[in-house]
Amino acid sequence: MHEVILNRCRRIFGYIVGLLLFYAPFEGFARLFRLFYLPARRYSFHEPCFRIPLHYLLDGRMDLAGPISLTGIALLALSALLLGPLFCGRLCPAGALTEYLSYLVPRKLKIDWSRHVPITTLRYGFFIGFLAAILVGIDEHCSYCNFAVFDSLTQVIRYQRLPYYSLSLLVNFLVWFVILGVFSVGGRGYCNFFCPVGAMNNLLYVLRKRIPFLPRLKVDNDKCVGCGQCVRVCPMRTMKLKDKKVAVDHWRCILCQDCQAVCPKKTISYGREGNHHGKP
Repeated sequence: MHEVILNRCRRIFGYIVGLLLFYAPFEGFARLFRLFYLPARRYSFHEPCFRIPLHYLLDGRMDLAGPISLTGIALLALSALLLGPLFCGRLCPAGALTEYLSYLVPRKLKIDWSRHVPITTLRYGFFIGFLAAILVGIDEHCSYCNFAVFDSLTQVIRYQRLPYYSLSLLVNFLVWFVILGVFSVGGRGYCNFFCPVGAMNNLLYVLRKRIPFLPRLKVDNDKCVGCGQCVRVCPMRTMKLKDKKVAVDHWRCILCQDCQAVCPKKTISYGREGNHHGKP
């Protein structure tokens, strides 16, 4: 129980830091960047956006993303390569909001998408479509961005009035917050299916996870007793139990380490490869 509480406190603290870094009225990341760079235009939420440089990746227009956004995506990619997708599991408040609110909804009213559709296949299919969309003239990355919707919600607190919502953002809110959010098991349906930033992080994590000196999530199945607690607490629904052995889908794991915290036999760990014989 002590490990569970400690891990939860760490995650909540990280999400508060993420809120201070990326959302109005704090915008700490952009403000810090301005100590070294004076932008020619007024600050907007799009300056530290991670999705814009991804969208311009294929057609060579990365410069349109702006220096703050480009620096952000570079730091994000570097952190994913060195540490894994910890941004999603420890720093992104948009994903955390629906995850924690979903705990308030009875489990019988929520959908476990992992039982009905191939999440990983759909996730990377959307990611490829996201990257290719601009090549066919689709340049509306904000319309399906849960970051943008979350930022609009912060404006309610900041200005004490409802922000302007386009039809696409209203649909986005319904999908992100309701259908794939609070009424999904784990509350991370949007992260699983539609977040290109998370897909990029996991792609980099998988590509480097066999490098021995880089940390990753490990499962020692010699110790596993098949209790299934890790499966139940995983917000991304990446843990699978078969024949009393656990496997992790690294293509979607966000390294929240909730599974590690609840494991009674210390079967799951995060760190460098060592004298470890379990199957990941």
